[in-house]
Amino acid sequence: DDLSGEWELIWSYGAEAFSPLLTLPRPFRPDSYQYLGPIATIEVGEGRVGQGLVGGVLGPVQLWLSSGALVSGDDPSVLDIKPPFRLQAGGRAGSGATKRTIVEAGSDADFRKANVRTQEAQRAPPNKYKQTYLEGGGKGALRISTVTEGDPVIVGLIFVHRKVS
Repeated sequence: DDLSGEWELIWSYGAEAFSPLLTLPRPFRPDSYQYLGPIATIEVGEGRVGQGLVGGVLGPVQLWLSSGALVSGDDPSVLDIKPPFRLQAGGRAGSGATKRTIVEAGSDADFRKANVRTQEAQRAPPNKYKQTYLEGGGKGALRISTVTEGDPVIVGLIFVHRKVS
């Protein structure tokens, strides 16, 4: 429940591997958000997590990357990332704008192939995101997460998010 809400990315280590758009200088770099819980259900479907890029070179269009997400049975601080994976374009969270699907993939390998990942990356296990720090659950709370398994291009990435709502 403490993870539920809209989270703004405020710092990252290696995020350019996740999205090259995050390497752009201001004012061209879009803002990055993560959506979990009820807001994710509304925007991308039940049992899913959403990532959104908006602003900068994208203007008012928000790019949405979503996937299934389950709390790991081995460690409740870990989210197991599951297919199907979708990349969509639409409006900002809460706008009610229809999203247009650009890519949909039914497996990690298929999604990584669509992202021009190596054969090694396509064979890698599913991604796992470990929540290494969570400061309460209210607005302004901080959360640190790390990619601990999966696509070798993003394993080791660290994300610091601040809760917006």
